[in-house]
Amino acid sequence: MKKLLLITFLFAATLPVSAQNFWQSFYYEPGFDFGHYTPFSDKHKYIADYHHYGFDLRLGKGHQGLLIGYTHNTLDSVIYYTHEGNRYGPIGECFSLAYFVDDHIYKGKRWSFDFDIIFGADLWTRHGNEMLGSALNFHVSFDLGPTIRLSDQLDAAIRYGYYHSSNGATFLPDNGINSHFLRLALRYHPNGQTEVIQPDNQPFKKKNNFMISEGIGWLQTYTRLEGQLPNETPFFIGNTLRFGFSRQFHPRFRWDVAIDLLWTDETRYCHQLANEPYSFWNSTHLAASADFEVLFGRFAFCAGAAYYLYHGSKLLPEFYTPYYERVGYKFYLGEKRNHFIGTFMKIHLNSIDYIEWTYGLLF
Repeated sequence: MKKLLLITFLFAATLPVSAQNFWQSFYYEPGFDFGHYTPFSDKHKYIADYHHYGFDLRLGKGHQGLLIGYTHNTLDSVIYYTHEGNRYGPIGECFSLAYFVDDHIYKGKRWSFDFDIIFGADLWTRHGNEMLGSALNFHVSFDLGPTIRLSDQLDAAIRYGYYHSSNGATFLPDNGINSHFLRLALRYHPNGQTEVIQPDNQPFKKKNNFMISEGIGWLQTYTRLEGQLPNETPFFIGNTLRFGFSRQFHPRFRWDVAIDLLWTDETRYCHQLANEPYSFWNSTHLAASADFEVLFGRFAFCAGAAYYLYHGSKLLPEFYTPYYERVGYKFYLGEKRNHFIGTFMKIHLNSIDYIEWTYGLLF
């Protein structure tokens, strides 16, 4: 798991950039953020009374870059699972390393209204508690707000955002840390501000493609946690095979529709607990799905939803809903950008099912 996270992150950090004007467009942005936790269930309502604050440094070029951050948490009453019994304690500190992309919703002469999409890894100093089952977790956050030009070299930014950290159900418990925050930052351009992305001299041509992708993942299950420690709970395989149609209708936007054929070994465990017979086909699911992409060169941020058309069994985990969501990212590869790798979270409302490590083709 750690190697996969590292490989994916390093790949993101090596997206193509123009070496010729790198230093002309380079900037760094120190920032301070203050936030409150967002409970995902009634039993966690108490966390809304606690807050966190932290500092980060963004090193960027144009519309992408690297984030290094530290967060201090005041949440001090989560349950810890130990061999000696449960106890209470703080969730600890968080150190973040992430990749970000940003862009303008509106751009004027003296100010702009911008958004940021950030993803990467979080390292927590405490884990094995009710919120976090592992030290290493995914970092996903979004923010938006105005950027005010103070001079040719200096900007001030105000952002309001949402933050999530979890391991994608690879280690339980995995309620995750969720919060909303306010960020204040100064952005310094050592060589002044220049426009990095030049207009394309060639007119954009809309693209239509058939699509196929394969995503595999693994998870621990919430189906049974009755006294045993989370690290004693077995692992199960999940798989998502998608067939569909993709259309890029704008240099920055693409959508797709597909049929999802899913298989999860977690169903076998449900049958064992119910003393019911089981076959391979009991673990199959069929769904209709649609995704929307925001493109930044070869990188794409993706969000979508799907509705189940068929279940191979009536014995399903209790968090399953008639629909599910998918959030993640892709990197398009090749000269024609006709295949991709990516990571997606398959989510049933507030509960993640598993992380899909995906490879796909457009043809």
